[in-house]
Amino acid sequence: MRLRGVRFLTAIGAVILLAQLGNVVYAHVAGSRRYFAWAPNDYAVIYTINTEVHGRQLTPSQVKERYEIKPRGLWEDPPQRLIDYLNRYEKTYGAAEHAHVVLRYSLDGHREQTWRRD
Repeated sequence: MRLRGVRFLTAIGAVILLAQLGNVVYAHVAGSRRYFAWAPNDYAVIYTINTEVHGRQLTPSQVKERYEIKPRGLWEDPPQRLIDYLNRYEKTYGAAEHAHVVLRYSLDGHREQTWRRD
């Protein structure tokens, strides 16, 4: 009887681990923006945010105050999460200001890319 219980618990553990593995593979392969998966963090994004409001370039301290993140630095998530974060702010809190945002970033040391929101 005891051996049967051990096999049952082992089977449950295997099912849980396979479900987690499936979730990780899906999140990475499908390019899901919803990054909800247990997995090692393998993103290093060096970024710079420049924001212009009413024709005036915001200072680094104003950018930090606006988005509550540093205007330049290291982002340890997929770059799309940073883009989504900036977009969400501009669609809600900053919507009335019609800001122009330029995000320059490099993922894992590769060539620099630019994202713009006008």
